[in-house]
Amino acid sequence: MNKNRAKNKIRPATQFFFPVGDLPEDSTDKSKSERGIALMVAVMIISIMMMFAAEFIVSSTVNLTRASAQRDNIRAEYIAKSAANWAIWLNLFDYGLTLQLKADTTGGGAAMLEGIGTLWNKLDDAFPYDTPLDVSDIAAFSQAMGLSQVMDSKVLELIQSLGGAMGVKVEDESSRINLNVCATAQTTQCNSVMLQLEALLTCTEIEKDFMKNNDHKPSEIARRIRDWVDENPSADGSGYSEENDPYQKRSPPLKAKNSALDSVDDLLLVDGWDRELHAYFSPYLTVWPYINDGEAAKSKESVKLNINAMQPEALKCLFARELGDGDAAEKFAKKYNEMISKNGKVAGSEKEIKERLLELFNFNSEGSDKERGSWMTTNSSTFRVKGKGIVGEQTRTLEYVIKRLNKAQFAAKSADPANPNAPWSLLFFRMN
Repeated sequence: MNKNRAKNKIRPATQFFFPVGDLPEDSTDKSKSERGIALMVAVMIISIMMMFAAEFIVSSTVNLTRASAQRDNIRAEYIAKSAANWAIWLNLFDYGLTLQLKADTTGGGAAMLEGIGTLWNKLDDAFPYDTPLDVSDIAAFSQAMGLSQVMDSKVLELIQSLGGAMGVKVEDESSRINLNVCATAQTTQCNSVMLQLEALLTCTEIEKDFMKNNDHKPSEIARRIRDWVDENPSADGSGYSEENDPYQKRSPPLKAKNSALDSVDDLLLVDGWDRELHAYFSPYLTVWPYINDGEAAKSKESVKLNINAMQPEALKCLFARELGDGDAAEKFAKKYNEMISKNGKVAGSEKEIKERLLELFNFNSEGSDKERGSWMTTNSSTFRVKGKGIVGEQTRTLEYVIKRLNKAQFAAKSADPANPNAPWSLLFFRMN
């Protein structure tokens, strides 16, 4: 009986599962049905509100994270700029100090003595580029180096207020073989670069075995680099009858650039120069500064290498013939380290260069092979300055290549209203 009543029970009309009509007045489930509808509507409204609230929370969190990242990014950028500019300032401060000590305001006769003992290089030790240190250490470094008297304290306070970490690295480009010397028509200077490069590629038995195992001939590799950058379209000693022969076989075909390299990485386009060679030898090479015909014709400074800033491995390679075999390399390393520990440099004048080459390698600078002795100098003019700033998860890096100006160059630049009145010239700039 009860089952029949439930089966015959009158129910309201529905649409999309929602009731659209009223139950008969005599329905015993009226109050229960109304409570069910209210509950469903309430749940739907609450669900919609929760969706809007969740979207709002997610949007707010994302915006806050992006704003924080942008703030940290800007701070990191200013720290990187401050690091690079500080290194440039110390570089030039050291330059002025050296000129003053030498009582030479022209900049022509001062022995720059760039190398391990210079003021600006100590910045690398205080704020290493690969492992940046907290900017709060700036004040302590300035005080320890005696820079507090010449630096604006407000500047230091502003840098410290940025928070984060700072890294600095200054590399002496004048201590590396400049491949772009061969981009000019000056045969004498280019030949010197070829000799330097060949000496580097055949330094020890390790390099010789590596070149042999990989079917590389150092003299041919060096001349292919020359053919790539020089203006002369003919090939000479590269192993090909025409300089474009190895590049025409590529897909798509190429031609030798016949102009200056834009970076050392451009060497990877040169036939025979693979990534293994690049990883091993590129730290000893540079493309700065660009050498124009007029400048190269005046002097041989473009091929000179700063003996105080050179990596000892590269210095050893240039005079490997005199060094000999056996334990000669160990003796060289010991003598070199003693010189650096005692004097902070290898040589301070042209006379001392000759003495040190004789002492380190038994090389006679006045002998028949005196050209190699003339490659060495104590002067530096071109530097690569790197600055790194880290704030939170944001990292910015800045890289300059600058060239110091002598008195004549600075006067010419100052007379040009289009150029800033700075005692250096910007050769390269990159920020990441």
